[in-house]
Amino acid sequence: MEEALYDTSIVIRIVARDRQKIPGYISVLTVIEYPPALNYASKILYPEKRDYHLAIKWQTLLRKKGNPIPAVDLIIAAQACNRSLTLIASDKHFEILKKEATPNIKLVLK
Repeated sequence: MEEALYDTSIVIRIVARDRQKIPGYISVLTVIEYPPALNYASKILYPEKRDYHLAIKWQTLLRKKGNPIPAVDLIIAAQACNRSLTLIASDKHFEILKKEATPNIKLVLK
């Protein structure tokens, strides 16, 4: 599998169920949302300015369409997109992001 960035909901599931290392990247935002993730992280990504810019661009578009998405999730998605990582997530609003703002994002919903 290609390199992946795991969203917070997936990280919580992996840690709670399997108590194993996360096989790819997690965002520092995931660590802030769920501090136990730090003990299971293999690689941690920190947002860059370009990630915030992309998240703002997407949120502006999504708000115009009446479908805003939580800010942290947009930043995590932008981190994945800007680094050509596959985003592993379970939240359905990532489908909205893919459909309405960024059809080329690599997304796996579990």
